[in-house]
Amino acid sequence: MSQQSPYEQLGVAEDATFEEIQAAKQRVIAQLGDDRQLQDNIEAAYDAILMQRLKLRQQGKIKVPEGIRFPEKLPTVIPKFPSLTTANSPSWLNDTFERPSQSQILTTSGVYALLSGAALVPSIAYSALPTLIAIGAGFSLYFINQKQRRFKRALLGSFIALFIGMGVAAVLLNYAHLPVEQIIGIHGSVFAGLVTFVMLWIASSFTK
Repeated sequence: MSQQSPYEQLGVAEDATFEEIQAAKQRVIAQLGDDRQLQDNIEAAYDAILMQRLKLRQQGKIKVPEGIRFPEKLPTVIPKFPSLTTANSPSWLNDTFERPSQSQILTTSGVYALLSGAALVPSIAYSALPTLIAIGAGFSLYFINQKQRRFKRALLGSFIALFIGMGVAAVLLNYAHLPVEQIIGIHGSVFAGLVTFVMLWIASSFTK
């Protein structure tokens, strides 16, 4: 957008009236949503047009309505360069993972924190740990499906997270012989459940 003229950024002709320019600015900003950088670019383009009109008015070439407020100086527009990480990332990676919003992180973290807390209660863990893991997988399916409404993809993502979580725990317990009972004082099955919850949380928060 920074390569376009201020008029092109607003989508108006160079002979547009001030009313048309103001209306175009509000319309474009409303279409941009919450992208603050793009909104700042539009504001800068609007100010640039006003500065140009101010110079023309000072030269006596145009008349400007009294209600127009000119900026004191033309703001510097900082071009927005594409992220090198995103540009160089494989397409499948960009199509699989995303950066979650703060509300998404808080929601998924709260759910899996509750499930993990329940798994640490001996009376619950020994009788209902498989049920807790099934509930965690169900939440993962729900969270991922909510993003793009692709149920099969959400089901696959949840299954992979479940499989990886159980697999990592099995490797640590059975092959690496990690003494979790001596280190953190929990049973191996509870440790496996916690690792699985972590993987389900990652899938729920960062996959799409």
